[in-house]
Amino acid sequence: MKTLQDKYNLIVEGKGDVANFKREAVNAFPHFVNGQNSYEDIVAILKQKNIIKEAITDQKEQDKIIYDADRVNPYELEKGIAYEMKEPTETWKMDGAGKFTISVEDYLKAKKEAIKNLQKDPMHYTRLITGEKMVSPEKRADTMKPLNKKGDNTVDELNKMTVIKEGKSLNDIINSVK
Repeated sequence: MKTLQDKYNLIVEGKGDVANFKREAVNAFPHFVNGQNSYEDIVAILKQKNIIKEAITDQKEQDKIIYDADRVNPYELEKGIAYEMKEPTETWKMDGAGKFTISVEDYLKAKKEAIKNLQKDPMHYTRLITGEKMVSPEKRADTMKPLNKKGDNTVDELNKMTVIKEGKSLNDIINSVK
């Protein structure tokens, strides 16, 4: 059985039935749309509620974008898309009454670039925005290190932490910190 999104994509391609789409939309979402709404109204309402989206022509490309987007942090992805679309004068178009729009192609290009960067580093855009130095995880000093065979690397030199001996009391430990 085809989803509402699939039926909408067929209508956009010119192969679908508008009356069937309207009937399915009213049956599936009676709390959003009713039989009195026109096709254009139903599409606008369902797009606003993020139930359907504009059709991407290549289904394999759409599936890959959805698959990759599900594997990154959605908040970071949102930051990444906004960062990649940072030049409104080049990509954004004025759409009356102070509203800006962007073409689907530019949005998808920004989303692909953001996903690619987030797959390399899950905090890429947060680090870019905050100005944090980009360090590869292998070279970071605050990562866990395996215990060597002698057991002499139990002290964290970076944070000045020491191993607590069983003979010390809690008061002695607290007093040694001060």
